[in-house]
Formats: sequence, structure tokens, C-alpha cells
Amino acid sequence: MKDNVIDLIRRLDQKQAPEQDMTLIREILELLNEFRNNYPAVTKKAILFRIDQLTDELILDKEF
Repeated sequence: MKDNVIDLIRRLDQKQAPEQDMTLIREILELLNEFRNNYPAVTKKAILFRIDQLTDELILDKEF
């Protein structure tokens, strides 16, 4: 999975992705790294919720 994420970032960089998209992707990646830590379930749920919000923002911007 890590290789797929790195490949996605490379492809986005090559296509000159908007800076806002890159910012969202970086924040999602940082949250995924945080998720690996040994946090209580409620904290992990909050991290996943934020990832979901950021993903929606990234996707919904593309539909219009």
C-alpha cells in the first residue's frame, strides 16, 4: 500500500496537481501515519473520520 501511495504522489506531481489537492493528500498521509500509533480506539476513530472528511473534500472538488 505504501508503494501505491508514493506512486500516486509521483503521478500527481507530474500532472501538476493543484496545490490544494497536494495539501489534502499530504494531510491524509500524515493522518495515516498517525493511525499506525498505539492510540485508544476513540482516537483512531477520530483520525479515520478526519481522513474521510478530507477524502470527500478531495473527491467532491473534482465533480463540479
